Amino acid sequence: ICEPLNTVKTADELIVVLSDAMRAHSWVLENCSLLHRDISPNNIMVVRNEARTDGPPVYGMLIDFDCAIDPTMERVARPERTGTKPFMSVSNLEGHPEQRTELNDWESLLYVLCWIATFGINDNDRSILAEIHKDNEVPLDISEWHTSNSMVAIAVKKRKHLHDVQSFTDDISDRFPISSEDSKIPDYRALNDLAVELYRAMFQNPVVDEKCRGARKRKDDGVLSKRSMYRFGSSKDSGPLSSFKNMTMEPSGTADNLAKPTSNDPFVNRAEHSTKTKIIESLKEVLTYHADFAKKH
Repeated sequence: ICEPLNTVKTADELIVVLSDAMRAHSWVLENCSLLHRDISPNNIMVVRNEARTDGPPVYGMLIDFDCAIDPTMERVARPERTGTKPFMSVSNLEGHPEQRTELNDWESLLYVLCWIATFGINDNDRSILAEIHKDNEVPLDISEWHTSNSMVAIAVKKRKHLHDVQSFTDDISDRFPISSEDSKIPDYRALNDLAVELYRAMFQNPVVDEKCRGARKRKDDGVLSKRSMYRFGSSKDSGPLSSFKNMTMEPSGTADNLAKPTSNDPFVNRAEHSTKTKIIESLKEVLTYHADFAKKH
């Protein structure tokens, strides 16, 4: 029997469920030629089997393919906007003319993870964090993904929060709760590490051209800001170390065997086939590694 995503009991369970959901996403895309296009908490379910002895007691399931399309079919008209606002990709929010790809759904997964890790993975954690947020004088930046008055305004906020690693950690991931053993505050250290690595794989990937990195449109052909150009590593130095985390950002930013990006918009450049494929490979590696680590705890 499927249960809502907010029935997970731990951060490790959440990571396993999200990994299963995205494995299902990839399988359906590869074998049925269906792109989901609405990755959101309501469409990821938990299947619990406490009697299981060969692995974790939970599985993840991806549901609701009402917005799915066959991405191989040629489309002339501008793609319609689909999805749930806080979790929609920037290209989707802005109504870009390019067709949606698998990368848009992975972008949505990152937003789902960040949203849940900020406000709580289950009802108990949500109650605790709601009290903390109520007393916090500094508003949560991520709330603007929901409260902004238009889709374009949400996209503007996301471009700001995702532009470089420092912006992402300051505005988003550092707001995930981290607690000591004797604290009632939930400890989402593992979610922080996963979110930062997924962010880096998508927005600051060293195997793609520098014009594919970041989130803001470029005004010229200059290099990235210096704070985007540093070695990968966990912001908390606490979780599992995947091989991707040890990659080094190349100052030149030019990757071999990839088409040279021509747009000033990194979201458009990342959608190019060879670039998109490289990024998705990295995203799958990161999520699989963290899920395997979570299954052992």
